[in-house]
Amino acid sequence: MKELAVSYSDEKGQEIKLTASDIVEYISTDSSVTEKEVFTFLNMCKYLKLNPFLKEIYLIKYKDSPATFVISYQTLLKRAEENKNFNGYETEVKGEIPNMSATATVYRKDRSYPVKITVNYSEAVKTVLDRQTKELRPTNMWKSMPEWMLRKVALARALKEAFPSAVGNAQVSVSEIVDIDSDDKRVQEEIKEGDGQKAIDEMYGASEEPVLNSFQEEAKEGKLKLYEILKEKKIDTLAKVKEILKEALPDENWSNIKKDVFEKMPEEKLQQVIEYLK
Repeated sequence: MKELAVSYSDEKGQEIKLTASDIVEYISTDSSVTEKEVFTFLNMCKYLKLNPFLKEIYLIKYKDSPATFVISYQTLLKRAEENKNFNGYETEVKGEIPNMSATATVYRKDRSYPVKITVNYSEAVKTVLDRQTKELRPTNMWKSMPEWMLRKVALARALKEAFPSAVGNAQVSVSEIVDIDSDDKRVQEEIKEGDGQKAIDEMYGASEEPVLNSFQEEAKEGKLKLYEILKEKKIDTLAKVKEILKEALPDENWSNIKKDVFEKMPEEKLQQVIEYLK
């Protein structure tokens, strides 16, 4: 990898110099990070004036999965509050699980109308597969303080929409656990096994695009039963599908699955997945 480097001043005027070697050795969660990913991360840090050594931004990489750039929730909030047009915010949580919702309203001095975002619990809650019941359950943080987590999701989305240049297109963590070097042995074991997506969900709360609709659009009659089960169990992202496949068909490699994974799957294997989910 070339010795790429950037130099810039952070928000406090402190001079920062980052090299590709720094990123690979000290910042990225995996040394397999590509030159292109390092280049993008270096320039994102420079453009946004963020310091990865202060854990304002993370480069999360696991084996062959694409790198994810995650900014801490506190960094986003701080950036918004430091903007000269910031004029405060309000949050409100209503209802009980599973019908709970959170609304965040962010005000700007230079706009006539505030940015108002409402998020439903069902669309925001992070889940993991319970290996005993084979059912999805909320992650520990979403189980112990769902109102607080949902409130932060709504506020993060509202802040990003109100101040789109604050953190660019990086994902924002709404989890309190933002330490790459976590001592959580279960998370470390998942990382060691080569599938860090669950660690991302647990540790960072980084969201990904739902894919169930894409599955359903191309579904053929023989696969509708499987899609119905996936929908019922709210298995609606590639990460969740990957987790199911690793349990149902453990002898195969599911590290690089795509949205059409079930379209290309033989009927006998589809039935194995269905039986596993029953």
